[in-house]
Amino acid sequence: AQTDDASAADAQQSTASSGAIDEAQARSIALEHAGVAESDAKFYRVERDSDDGRAVYEVEFYSGNTEYDYEISAETGEILSYDSDIEGWAAQSGNAEGSAVTLEQARALVAERIPGVSADSVQIEQDREDGRTVYEGEVYYDRTEYEFEIDASTGSFIKWSVDYRD
Repeated sequence: AQTDDASAADAQQSTASSGAIDEAQARSIALEHAGVAESDAKFYRVERDSDDGRAVYEVEFYSGNTEYDYEISAETGEILSYDSDIEGWAAQSGNAEGSAVTLEQARALVAERIPGVSADSVQIEQDREDGRTVYEGEVYYDRTEYEFEIDASTGSFIKWSVDYRD
């Protein structure tokens, strides 16, 4: 892990000195943030684009059954937004009606992922989707919007989206 931190620092340092990143650096930034090795990722889009007059890279890839989407500043390498979704999710057998995770436990799981947020700040509700019970909601904290979906039978995050606001 230390070598990963060192290479990230090197990448950030080279970005700071040149003032812009290239496509390969955008890929590396997304992979490192997601905690995915390049050999485990299947990229299907790395593209320079413009969003609200700002140059960005849109980076999309799969690893296992999870899809990752990133928007990264082409000028600074800063992650502007990201999300991950589990594809091909199947319900756990034997738990069609009940939930192994309560609403309050799901609220606490979300709060644990966002440093500084209290569980009371988490807007969450139980829902049924594709024959399964899920918890979905959002949190607005420190100029950032978080959206999520949690499998009520396991407590696993099915979707996690973060959008940093200026």
